[in-house]
Amino acid sequence: MKKIIAMAMALIMTCALAACGGSGTQATAATATGDNAQQTTAAASSGEKIVIKLADVQAENDVETLFEYKFAELVSEKSGGRIEVQVFPAGQMGEMADILTSVQMGSIQMTRTNPSWLADAGVGSINILALPFIFKDLEHANQVLDSDVGKQMLQEIEDKNIQVKGLGYLEPSGRYFFFKNKEVSSLADIKNLKIRVQTNSLATSMVEHLGASATPISYSELYSSLQTGIVDGADNPLKGILNMSFYEVGKYVLDMAHQYEASIIIMNTDFFNKLSAEDQKIIQEAMDEGAEYYKQIAEEALDGYRTGLEEKGMVFVTPDDPQEWMDAVQPMYADFSKGYEDVLQQVIDMQK
Repeated sequence: MKKIIAMAMALIMTCALAACGGSGTQATAATATGDNAQQTTAAASSGEKIVIKLADVQAENDVETLFEYKFAELVSEKSGGRIEVQVFPAGQMGEMADILTSVQMGSIQMTRTNPSWLADAGVGSINILALPFIFKDLEHANQVLDSDVGKQMLQEIEDKNIQVKGLGYLEPSGRYFFFKNKEVSSLADIKNLKIRVQTNSLATSMVEHLGASATPISYSELYSSLQTGIVDGADNPLKGILNMSFYEVGKYVLDMAHQYEASIIIMNTDFFNKLSAEDQKIIQEAMDEGAEYYKQIAEEALDGYRTGLEEKGMVFVTPDDPQEWMDAVQPMYADFSKGYEDVLQQVIDMQK
């Protein structure tokens, strides 16, 4: 409890500092130039202060944001305050596509993203982690991420030369479909509904295979899109539905996690490579320790999300036949694992 209170106080202080700094801090991050990179290199070699900007779209109170503040705290402690991680949550630096581009360019140094975003950027094998129903449960997902297969996928992020390095995974969160005003329990119920999807090819394909109409909309516009009827539903982790108040514009949750999609923490490759070996070690140790912290708080909070949504009036609907949903998306496995069929089979075999 003391840790949570401490994190909350840190969060409040950070928000206050951000408010005092105003848009100038954000503008500096968004318009960083090659000169900044040279200054960072000089700072790394001289022992001067290094600033790392970490941007995300998750809400201030999301457990992933709490991980990011914990990561910042650990980096500061391990570097004696010499390395400062500035956290910009809640889309302050733009939508995820914008943030990813900025990380690739180096104007933002770090972010948290999902496998399907990286797959669209060229990391083909990592799409396997985002396939619907590829994981039997959370335990199976964690087993894969902790295996050599998970490590190989992190390495491929760097090998593909997309200017980002994978530092590690955060424990996956199950994603659930939820709907504005229709109780969906079968494929017949979801047919032709307008479902908001993330702006990536795998999410679009998934919804289309289920017989619904995929509607790409930015995360920041999802609430109003549900409110006005632009879309009939969406999918999100339970924590997202609660933290973003989607229960105010949605009534029903299909009680079946169709994805266990891990978050991946990435850093601009050039920025990381210009750090000293000592500083690289500090970053990686903070990542690993922060991931363990995240796993603890995420699992502790899990039951509370469901209870919280039920208290807000959301109804959890049991699917009539989960197998029909799995069968509908099965063709995606071949489409999104081309060239990585052996990796797909390894992931499947781990749950046997």
